[in-house]
Amino acid sequence: MGSKSASTPQSPDPAYVSQQQTQSNVNTAVANGYLNRVNQYGPTGSKTYDIRGTQNVGGVEVPLWNETTQLSPEQQRIYDSQTKLTQGTSDLANQYVGRIGEATANPYSYDGLAPAPQYNEAYRQQQRDAIIQRNQPQMQRDQEALNQRLANQGISLGSEAWRAAQDDYNRARNDFRLGADIQAGSSAAQQYGLEANTRDRAIQEMTNLRTQPINEVATLLGTGTGVQSPQFSQVAQTQVAPTDVSGNYWNQYQGQVAQQQLQNQQNNATQGGLFGLGGSLISAGGMFL
Repeated sequence: MGSKSASTPQSPDPAYVSQQQTQSNVNTAVANGYLNRVNQYGPTGSKTYDIRGTQNVGGVEVPLWNETTQLSPEQQRIYDSQTKLTQGTSDLANQYVGRIGEATANPYSYDGLAPAPQYNEAYRQQQRDAIIQRNQPQMQRDQEALNQRLANQGISLGSEAWRAAQDDYNRARNDFRLGADIQAGSSAAQQYGLEANTRDRAIQEMTNLRTQPINEVATLLGTGTGVQSPQFSQVAQTQVAPTDVSGNYWNQYQGQVAQQQLQNQQNNATQGGLFGLGGSLISAGGMFL
């Protein structure tokens, strides 16, 4: 009689295996979440975690966490005081916004100011002429004194000595005129500087009136030093390795297939041995006939 072959193992359902793997992964993630949510406490406050509910993910109820940061009593008082100060200065700044509108209602303009000054050549020439005119009588007396001195010395008009003396006098007079030009130029430059400074001061005053309300509001909004937020160290993360559920299913299946193949090989070997034994007996019986 023959031996029956072992039946082939049934292959795992991929959809079922995938579902089991997903649930295992979700459970691992939940475990990691619990392990890594560490409450921390320090001098300036604390950070704690609590569960506010759950959400179904892949058939698993996954917890939903809240993270709460709480200031220490000292820092909380500073926070409350700073918030009150900020609110007060903000309200005050809002009251001053109208001033900004009034100050900037009209386009920025230099209307009403004197025109921008320019270097006044006519003024320079006027100053030069005034200097020369003031000194003209003295120059005339110096010329007459020179002529009298030359005559007293017996130096005749048009002689070499007379021309040399006149050249010296004329160079001195030219040097004086050059000095008058320089002094007149300095006076004109000084006059230009005074006019420019006067206009610049007027422009600066206009600018201050326009920007002062803006600066006041900006100063109010920048009041306050802030609150010291709690500082916490980075928590070392702990990870639970996910279970290879699908691999276990398929490994089990491969083992069953291998076991079935081994059993079939053993059955085949047994049958072959029986057939060989039967043939030997038949041959032996024929010898005794």
